[in-house]
Amino acid sequence: MTAVPTTDVPQPADGEPVPDQRGDGILTGINVVELAQNAAIPHCGRLLAGMGADVVKVEPPGGDAMRSLAALTPTEGRGYALINPGKRAIVLDLGHPGAAGVIDALFGWADVALVAFKQGDLKRYGIDWDHASAVNERLVYLAHTAFGPEGPDAHVGGYDVLVQARSGAGFVMNRAEHGVPSATRPAVNDFGTGMVSALGVVAALRHRDVTGRGQRVDSSLLGTAMALATPMIGGFEADAEAVAELRSDIDAARAAGVGFADQRRLYEERVTPGAGAFRLYFRTYLTLDGMISVAGLSAALQDKFHRVTGLARPGTQDPSSDAFRSVVDAAESLFRTRTTAEWLTALREVEFPCGPYNLPYEALDDDQIRANDYVVDLEHSEFGRYTTSGMPLRFSDAGSPVLGASPRYGEHTREVLAGIGFDAAEIDHLVAAGTVEEHPTPTRPA
Repeated sequence: MTAVPTTDVPQPADGEPVPDQRGDGILTGINVVELAQNAAIPHCGRLLAGMGADVVKVEPPGGDAMRSLAALTPTEGRGYALINPGKRAIVLDLGHPGAAGVIDALFGWADVALVAFKQGDLKRYGIDWDHASAVNERLVYLAHTAFGPEGPDAHVGGYDVLVQARSGAGFVMNRAEHGVPSATRPAVNDFGTGMVSALGVVAALRHRDVTGRGQRVDSSLLGTAMALATPMIGGFEADAEAVAELRSDIDAARAAGVGFADQRRLYEERVTPGAGAFRLYFRTYLTLDGMISVAGLSAALQDKFHRVTGLARPGTQDPSSDAFRSVVDAAESLFRTRTTAEWLTALREVEFPCGPYNLPYEALDDDQIRANDYVVDLEHSEFGRYTTSGMPLRFSDAGSPVLGASPRYGEHTREVLAGIGFDAAEIDHLVAAGTVEEHPTPTRPA
């Protein structure tokens, strides 16, 4: 892959850091302390950092669990590098007797706290909302749980795969493997929660601008899953009889040992509006050299599809009918006779929506993606250059760059502690006591 410089972020010479453009961001001056691991809330921190906030990631001894996933170095994993650029990182043992003073200093310094812990651990570590708000009444406190702050499972930890299953969204988007659902990747609820949480944070900051008061904001994986599934999950009184019949048929299919793929097909054919259109006009086709995605749900667009392909319009869009299936079979055979580029040209000439179906490594070099800085190239001091997603939004009057690579393990421990009021002797004591850890070659304050 050829690295292409982005327009937002100046590309460094080898071994040089990306210049800090945080002063140009829309959240410049906002301090964020991130007490979270893995993906969802670290993604929120990533977005806030891209908007100019100073995000300090607090990691336990050994680091965020993502540091060991697909390792590049003994303390840096691929997942961590992709999710955490643009932050500063410290290592703090929250259970150490000396941690309380550091925690309170961080809460006092911060405008925003991002906290993703099991509810039972919050008070034990002194990072709960009641304590944090007593330290800093202007603090915006984002509390993240897997299943929401109320209800019988409020105290249970969880992951994306569990809320895909519980929300019902998994049944719609998962595919079958050995007769059972295979979880959808990427973890859409994790990264969707990062975006939802960032929205909650900036809304609460706006409220603080008006009232002078901070507040608690709650986000959850399950809440995000239900929101993302909005078009697919709902109930109408008018559909009650049809749904009761569907329930009966799926129960019978399950009792007979019918696999997930057939259960899902039964559901889609009976429930999904316009299910036939999704089999013919709104889908991905194999081509002579790859794949192409097409998207035409309106009658006018479907006319264009038939004009370009020369296929006869089916007399029905019932996906279970032989007549409809024969047209689908003919379309699949036809698309295999020409290249993706040829089909893109033909369909776009009549303004039928279509696009290439990229493999992940192909997306990194896609001209459209590069033109909008939706991926960026970063330079890490230990493992070199890498490419990750850029910011998904931009502002006309403020910068939104990805500010450099992911932080090294404990890279900014000493720097951050000095910035929140600890002197050199106090920092030395915290390091010696094992309350905090720093990188073997720490970044020291100027």
